[in-house]
Amino acid sequence: MKNTHIVNTQQNSWSDKIVDSINTIEDAGLNWDVVKTPLVAMLEGRYPLPLESHVSVNRTDTDKSIGVVGSKYEPIQNSRIWEAMHQSLDGVNHTIQGAGSTNGGAKVFIQTKVDSDDFKVNGDDFDNYITFFSSHDGSSSFELFDTSTRIICTNTVQAARRKGGKAFKLKVRHTSNASIRFDNVMQHLESIFDVRKQTYADLNQLATVGMNYNDLINWSTSFFNSNNKRLTTVSSNKAHEAHKLARFGMGNRGETAYDMFNGVTELLTHGERFTSRSKEQVWKSSELGANATTKAKALDHLLVGDTRDAHIKRGQELRHFGETTVKVA
Repeated sequence: MKNTHIVNTQQNSWSDKIVDSINTIEDAGLNWDVVKTPLVAMLEGRYPLPLESHVSVNRTDTDKSIGVVGSKYEPIQNSRIWEAMHQSLDGVNHTIQGAGSTNGGAKVFIQTKVDSDDFKVNGDDFDNYITFFSSHDGSSSFELFDTSTRIICTNTVQAARRKGGKAFKLKVRHTSNASIRFDNVMQHLESIFDVRKQTYADLNQLATVGMNYNDLINWSTSFFNSNNKRLTTVSSNKAHEAHKLARFGMGNRGETAYDMFNGVTELLTHGERFTSRSKEQVWKSSELGANATTKAKALDHLLVGDTRDAHIKRGQELRHFGETTVKVA
């Protein structure tokens, strides 16, 4: 991934910078603002014509443009996100453990570990984080979401993205009244913690649901071929890797729906063995992109018995006949 800057207190081979702690916005590498800059079109390559509908968004520290947005777009500054994080977590024990920007600063995030009730699933310990994420190029709203990490293998899952993200994802749009709506978002942290508790209850339930060898490979085959009526090579390779991790991944024994879930999260958090994508690209998709949504979807599709059984039946048909007519709700 190009133009990535990550500050993390935990060693990662893809990090641009490692620090012992993040106490200030300077430590986070986010001590810069963005400004809207007028654009002009060159008529016949020579005559400048001001554009009223769009502007360029530029970083104040480098003057580089990081995107083009509508003229009514209002950026939420890094300092505002930093301030909101501390305001919203006032009185809550927390430690900032990650921050950074991607795409030259077009997207920024701050991640803090939140001390709360101890959560265990089938004997596994989990750490919990709150991530504050925004963009400066108009590609996304400000988002606030919860991230849980299984310590034994550092697999991650975001409860906020479950059920399509409609019920749990909190957003603030970049408009002129963003500051007011932004403040209102902070009132919903308790709801995020409630969703976290429910997610851990659901994970513990998965640990009680038995799945044999065939159940695991059939479910995985259907899940990774969800958008296909016919078996595809790429999706099948993912299914087999997830199935293998469900059986032999760290802390897994290939016996329960919880093992299958951990197989999916390990694959999508750490990347496929034969992927051509860089570690930066894998991380971005895992934490901020499509794979973050897929991991949450896997939890929902394993939790509901009818959906889980439909995947198993569908996967069996795909493996035996190369195509299927079974639908998964």
